[in-house]
Amino acid sequence: MKRWLLLLVFTFILSTLTWAEPLLSTQGPIMEKNEGSGVIVVNETTIFVVPSTVITDHKGRTLHFVHLKPGRWISVEAEPDKDSQMTAERIVLINGK
Repeated sequence: MKRWLLLLVFTFILSTLTWAEPLLSTQGPIMEKNEGSGVIVVNETTIFVVPSTVITDHKGRTLHFVHLKPGRWISVEAEPDKDSQMTAERIVLINGK
């Protein structure tokens, strides 16, 4: 009985881990930026930038949303939420582009 219960719990935990949404990684120029809503568009994908989003330059120095300007190249790791909206986890400003 204990083995079955342990197996059932293990199977449940394993199945919930496999349902985790993967991060989307993309890079390209910022096509649009909306200061008011904290939204940027990269490669025709709308990405929400939230206070917990880590924004750095290519050397790892911390930056802020104000540094993200249309035309600047970035690398983005974003996670889809339950409404299929993309929320940025990490943004890196790419040097020289």
